[in-house]
Amino acid sequence: MTSQENIINTIEEYSNMVYRIAFMKVKTKEEAEDIYQEVFFKLTQKMPKFKSEEHKKAWLIRVTINISNNYLKSAWRRKKVDLDENMEYIKDDFNNFSNVYDEVRKLPEDYRLVIYLYYYEGYKISEISSIIKKKENTIKTWLSRARELLRQRLEGGFDDE
Repeated sequence: MTSQENIINTIEEYSNMVYRIAFMKVKTKEEAEDIYQEVFFKLTQKMPKFKSEEHKKAWLIRVTINISNNYLKSAWRRKKVDLDENMEYIKDDFNNFSNVYDEVRKLPEDYRLVIYLYYYEGYKISEISSIIKKKENTIKTWLSRARELLRQRLEGGFDDE
């Protein structure tokens, strides 16, 4: 397989994941699209050799997080008003759980990211720790606090409770 075919396959396989992580971080469709493009541009520039598919996926997540963080720190971004209607993009995936989704989106940024990686991408705490370069105990704390906040906010919100 040529390097160009490999890049195309990588984009096809991981594009949704990269976009969703960017979107969860920056909360606007337009910025998420910019980050998405920048991540895959960086992939084509660097052409890294990956040890495995998991290594490739972790690299893409790390780069997405880093680029998203840079967007969040930019002076231009701080002066911009956040538009809530952009959140409708990924709400479709959660249409049966819209109140859960609404509460997840209200969580602090670090909690949102950990919830996403743990529940949606299926990563273990140790893997999340490695990807976002935080101690495992920090990840456990964030996950625990996020769950507790969600539990408090959603208490009594489901038929089976």
